[in-house]
Amino acid sequence: MIRILIIDDSFMVRTALKRLLEAVPGFEIVGEAKNGMEGIEKVKVFSPHVVTCDMEMPVMDGVQVMMHLRTAHPKVKVVVLSSITQPDSPKERICQSLGAFAVMAKPVQHSDLDPVQDAEKLIHTIQQAASAA
Repeated sequence: MIRILIIDDSFMVRTALKRLLEAVPGFEIVGEAKNGMEGIEKVKVFSPHVVTCDMEMPVMDGVQVMMHLRTAHPKVKVVVLSSITQPDSPKERICQSLGAFAVMAKPVQHSDLDPVQDAEKLIHTIQQAASAA
């Protein structure tokens, strides 16, 4: 079972990701957090294998979460998700340099809860992250 923690400031996105990922055999959503600070606390409590983390959040953004997790929880794999950050942006490069397993577009729309074409890519990326040692 792959244990996943979802960190995103949008309730709608957390709900959509949870619905998408819970439907995948072998995935277990162990928790959700609405900002990076809360997410870091939940990593300590739930010990996920993989964290999906929004890039842009209040309190603590994806870069700050990556900085903390790389030192405090280096075995946790992080898939950073963004609906705003452009490919190869400075924030994306920083997250990659801090050890993000992947940085990718969110596979859900803010206007509805239906997954789009990137959903399968996210599922595959989480499976790869969990199997990476």
